[in-house]
Amino acid sequence: MSEPLIACVGEALALVAAGDLDAPAPPMHAGGAEANVATGLATLGTAAAFISRVGGDAEGRRIVDHLRTHGVLVDAVETDASGFTGRYAKTEGIDASGEPATVSTYRRAGSAAAAMSPDFLTRPEVADVLRRATLVHTSGITPALSPSCAALTADLLRTRSGITGTVTFDVNWREQLWPDGDPAIVIDLARCADVVLVGSDEAERVLGTGDPAQVRALLPEPRTVVVKDGAERAVAIARDGTQTTVPALSVDVIEPVGAGDSFAAGFLHGLAHDEDLRTCLRRGHAGAAATLTVRADFAVLPPDALRALLDCDDDVWAGAHVGSDGVWVGEHTFAPPRGSETV
Repeated sequence: MSEPLIACVGEALALVAAGDLDAPAPPMHAGGAEANVATGLATLGTAAAFISRVGGDAEGRRIVDHLRTHGVLVDAVETDASGFTGRYAKTEGIDASGEPATVSTYRRAGSAAAAMSPDFLTRPEVADVLRRATLVHTSGITPALSPSCAALTADLLRTRSGITGTVTFDVNWREQLWPDGDPAIVIDLARCADVVLVGSDEAERVLGTGDPAQVRALLPEPRTVVVKDGAERAVAIARDGTQTTVPALSVDVIEPVGAGDSFAAGFLHGLAHDEDLRTCLRRGHAGAAATLTVRADFAVLPPDALRALLDCDDDVWAGAHVGSDGVWVGEHTFAPPRGSETV
């Protein structure tokens, strides 16, 4: 059996400081939902390809170099010499419940990635990756970028031209990207996927309920629906209603953006390797916990800490803790998560 390949389709962004959205070539981290997932997958040891367009600017070059350095295949990333790469900045705060919260500000309208269309999927480099992929992943952010990106996402999920593998979709609802606030297109796309990931808070906004069983009833078509309930649990529900539940890890939260992408990377890694849903959910929680402890969009646990979390019994899992200064699993202490570097 050949090794799995996961193709991630979406926009990569340059994460900059709040005052640098319009500054020339500022210090930056690589970000963007699907790029984060691809980086997470490659770091976990699964072959991952990123499919997108970047601008012919310093940000585009640095992002492609970052992805390549982390082992992501970038042959299907097109550079638009006259286009620009999107940027975003994060402003940290506290929500009404006293938990860390972040507001993101974007400069991405009209970016090189926003020009993707169904025709982009027919480029030889892109079509080859899609044909070979065990799993193709995208999210609800991509159709929000432009009408042509919405058409591309619909082609991936509905038409599936040249795609033979599993198609997964992370709802990733971003209120500021949908000015009219109508989630109908995202709901329709989710129904076309084989596997759907959605946060319970997103489900409340998009479907009117965050209850896993009710979400499953409203999305009857996918093979599996995963509902992530923040710091509480994640639940995978099969078509027949069977639920697999894994509680979230105890975490010292520094900043939450990117945790959902790291959950997706961990879960999809397990899925691509035919692991049971309990293990896939544990991998997702472990990835999210690592990223919650850093200010970058991506972090990983030390391999020995991850292995201890995957192998421990439920009681040890329930008592495990992930912090910026270390990881505790039962009687064992491991090094802290490692965040992505400035590029």
